[in-house]
Amino acid sequence: MSQPTESGGIQASSYNTGKAAPGPLPDKHYGQLPDWEFNLLPSRTAVIMAALFLALGFTVNMQITERIDTIMWGGISPLWGLFFFALWNASGAMFFGLTGALVVANVNPIVANLTATNPLAPVFFATNSLYAVPMAFWTWYFKEEGEGLTFPQVATAHVLSIPLSVVPLAFVWVFVLQLTPPVVAMWFVASCIAGWLGILIAYPFGKKLLASGVIQQ
Repeated sequence: MSQPTESGGIQASSYNTGKAAPGPLPDKHYGQLPDWEFNLLPSRTAVIMAALFLALGFTVNMQITERIDTIMWGGISPLWGLFFFALWNASGAMFFGLTGALVVANVNPIVANLTATNPLAPVFFATNSLYAVPMAFWTWYFKEEGEGLTFPQVATAHVLSIPLSVVPLAFVWVFVLQLTPPVVAMWFVASCIAGWLGILIAYPFGKKLLASGVIQQ
């Protein structure tokens, strides 16, 4: 509630229902996320349907980036895919728990394999899931009841989860393509960097989803 100040003005309370709390970076994009109802293992139909909508957006996005990656890098690494995939995978994991994480992570690989958008498509099941599942657990660990996550919390979870998603790609580089260790190390680092940078668009996207009312708050 607002309270009168000594000068007769109105002092706004720090509690604003439905608005994002100020964060260390500009609140418009990187301030604290508004609160939402989080369940690690949701089973409601509404959750599954919302996750499927995210999976559809993910699939459309990846149909473009996977083809660009194949043209630019010969399919050695999905750098553009790793940059954009947190946009959908992080949101699915944070807002819809393990159920949403696995739905969002595994619909696109089915389409990618059917349409042969990238030679690495068979390992995308593991790549996506090894990111999405830890993100769901990190959300469960960080999220306090009645509070949204902050940018540093989401960024920490993201930075720690991205290298796990690159591990299946490294297996292909080592055992299938038989690249030399320095080349494998170069692509591993490049892939992690591309994935890490994705938080810069994934976090604001998550805020927009919460503001849209799609996520139950």
